[in-house]
Amino acid sequence: VLLNISLTVSPITDASGKIIGVSKIEHDITERKQTEEALRQAHARLADRADQLEGAVTERTAELSATNSQLEAFVYSVAHDLRAPLRAMQGCSAMLVDEVGETLSEAGQGLANRINKSAQFMDALLKDLLAFSQISQERIELTAVSLKAVVQAVLTRLQSDIQDTHADVECVEPFGTVLAHAPTLGQVLFNLVSNALKFVTPGVTPRLRVRTEEKEASIRIWVEDNGIGIAPEHQEQIFRLFARLHREKYLGTGIGLTIVQKGVERMNGRVGVESMPPHGSHFWFELRKA
Repeated sequence: VLLNISLTVSPITDASGKIIGVSKIEHDITERKQTEEALRQAHARLADRADQLEGAVTERTAELSATNSQLEAFVYSVAHDLRAPLRAMQGCSAMLVDEVGETLSEAGQGLANRINKSAQFMDALLKDLLAFSQISQERIELTAVSLKAVVQAVLTRLQSDIQDTHADVECVEPFGTVLAHAPTLGQVLFNLVSNALKFVTPGVTPRLRVRTEEKEASIRIWVEDNGIGIAPEHQEQIFRLFARLHREKYLGTGIGLTIVQKGVERMNGRVGVESMPPHGSHFWFELRKA
């Protein structure tokens, strides 16, 4: 039987320091060596298992990514193809009311108007689904983008809404430059500003402020309003697809903030909100400095 031995050899000296012999001590370390070998084998098995799990996770992630891409492509195709018949439905119902509305009963006119409004809502829903699908699938390249230019472009697009609501819009400069995809950044800001104009108490003039907060390596963009606000328990769910907190009072598809979150994520940023009803909402998103 082979044993593992630890041998210690020490010199024996006389009073003058002359070596006159040696001493040796033997220890049986067989059990210790067996334990070390068992630990080594266990570590090897754990490392092998970790590699297997990592490979499985990588494979599953690739499968999920492919599935998501297929679903997003499917959503885009369906949304795109459904818009044409919906627009036809909307146009025909409007023509029906305009041309023969007088011959229809009050109930008939009401039904035709409901068809028209439902078609309008479905068209808006499909339009937002297309925007969400495009942001999710589009190949984007991050470049230096002037926030001031994007803010001005968004306010120009919303000029008629701003005038119709008599909104007070304040832009606090400087804005700075961030690493972003200009069209996606424009869509994010457009959705946030248009929400600020929409979700206000009836009879209240919308007031909103767009400003930035500079950090060490990033810039946080704030869109602050005096709207109805969002309760703390709802502040996470508002970014989910089709989430609508005020279905009866305010028009909307429940996709706008999902587009905001997806767009910011695609630009390697973060998004959030600070709000306490009824004191308005302060939405923010953060992107790296250019």
